[in-house]
Amino acid sequence: MFQLSEEQEQRALRLHRESIIFDAHCDTVLQVLEGKRTLGERSEDGHVDVPRLKAGGIKAQVFSVFVRPEWYGDAVHATLKGIVTLTREIKKNEDDVMLARSFKDVKKAVAEGKVAAFISIEGGEALQGDLDMLEVYAKMGVSSIILTWNNRNAIADGAGDIRSNGGLSSFGVEVIKEMERLGMVVDLAHISPKGFWDALEVCEKPVIVSHALPRKFMDIPRNLDDEQIKAVAERGGVIGVSFYFTSYGGAEGSLEKVLDAIDYIADKAGVDCVGIGSDFDGFTGTVEGLESCEKFINITRGLVHRGFSDEDIEKILGGNFMRVYEKVQS
Repeated sequence: MFQLSEEQEQRALRLHRESIIFDAHCDTVLQVLEGKRTLGERSEDGHVDVPRLKAGGIKAQVFSVFVRPEWYGDAVHATLKGIVTLTREIKKNEDDVMLARSFKDVKKAVAEGKVAAFISIEGGEALQGDLDMLEVYAKMGVSSIILTWNNRNAIADGAGDIRSNGGLSSFGVEVIKEMERLGMVVDLAHISPKGFWDALEVCEKPVIVSHALPRKFMDIPRNLDDEQIKAVAERGGVIGVSFYFTSYGGAEGSLEKVLDAIDYIADKAGVDCVGIGSDFDGFTGTVEGLESCEKFINITRGLVHRGFSDEDIEKILGGNFMRVYEKVQS
């Protein structure tokens, strides 16, 4: 790994301490649901728990309730159980973490020395075709929804099911409109390319792609080509660079590859559209230099090493996502 001068190291430590480090996606809730571990106890398994989040300097973490395919037959019940499990874990650890419903809550959490925990749902199957479920989830604290996973649902085709060349359905249009009315962030991770472009035509507020990579790094439908990257940026949105290099038969990941992806998106579309969306606990394998959330300081060190300004580093680490949450919720 690269070496920093003492001056660079001190600058990285300061920036990491002062910035709002925002990770836009992890799947840790599933391991808690399975009884493998808890959020409050430090573990050697997986990537994320509250002690490691605090040690890593992460100020805001989006916890996603992933609607597994085996849940589809009773998706509302399973999703509600996932949300309740997460909120119960947050309550158990209220000295160190608090449920965040808005960007304002992040600032409150930071002031109190706590991690702000956002709730996301990964997969529109959680609605089971009922638009009113959006308001139910919003009242439970869900701040964003990933419209699809890899499979087709009532909203749109997922990135793994694109033979029909289907995009956003009429129901999907209504979902986006209602999400924006409720102040929920529209997340286009995992959606099919056609669904992506359809959604951008409907959305009036900035969108996010919480966890993705440039298609140049891994040529699969869920990753973004250059035109998609530029389109997110043009609409004021943010792309969370993910760490899932080992997925889909890819090679081992590394800190350098994550930094390369950040550089690539910043070069193609500007620094204002780049963030971090680790996908921790959603992939297997090792990311050298980013073995868990405790190692997030290495991203800051890498950005310093690569010559980013203080202002740009603060944006990438979390300022950009905070900007979108503020815009969508206002």
